[in-house]
Amino acid sequence: MILQPLSPVGDAIDTAAPDARARIAALYPPPGLRVNLVATLDGGTMDAEGTSAGITSGADRAVLGAIRSVSDTVLVGAATLRAEGELVPRSTHLTVLTTTGDFTGAAVRDDIEPGRILVVGPSGAEDRARRTFAAPFEYFAVDGDRAVPLHVMLDALRDRGLAHVVCEGGPRLVGQLLAADLVDEICLTTVPRILGRAQLLFGGAAPGPRELELLQLLADETGALYARWRPSR
Repeated sequence: MILQPLSPVGDAIDTAAPDARARIAALYPPPGLRVNLVATLDGGTMDAEGTSAGITSGADRAVLGAIRSVSDTVLVGAATLRAEGELVPRSTHLTVLTTTGDFTGAAVRDDIEPGRILVVGPSGAEDRARRTFAAPFEYFAVDGDRAVPLHVMLDALRDRGLAHVVCEGGPRLVGQLLAADLVDEICLTTVPRILGRAQLLFGGAAPGPRELELLQLLADETGALYARWRPSR
């Protein structure tokens, strides 16, 4: 599949070429916190099975891999991991944010090395996480039983040398990060489809009014658009 830069104009990239990942990655220099989502025209982020697999494509996966390659860690919420255990990256660190510590049904690969996964949650949720999550992980506990403040989580990641973060969802977590004014860049793949059922791009979170600056726009031959946006502060 071919990715064609539209703004700024550039040379087309064949996603099957040996140098494709490096060329795509060069278009995505890492900020501090980037979010990366794929959605249909009506804001759908999940197929009928509750995952993004039914709306993504080969080109979108190539962009996803390139973005991961320049990131120190991939950030997801526990619900996203339960729905898409296969999203654990093979070469990049994973951070999972949880409130309850419930990972029931999270079917991840059995070849994950120690040190690859950090779970961040309230101190009261650690025991449940240990019981329900089979993969090896480090737990960063924040005192109390309530949701972890997002800025505390990001500070903890930076303290571990994980300064370049890409959040892949769920949509509500993305919306909460935007509402807290913590997002440096939004990467959004828009798929030329309408699912025809109610979904919200930010999962019902209310990030508030925000102006966006378009940094980059790519397209593939299916009509999917790959945009990089910088939110105003």
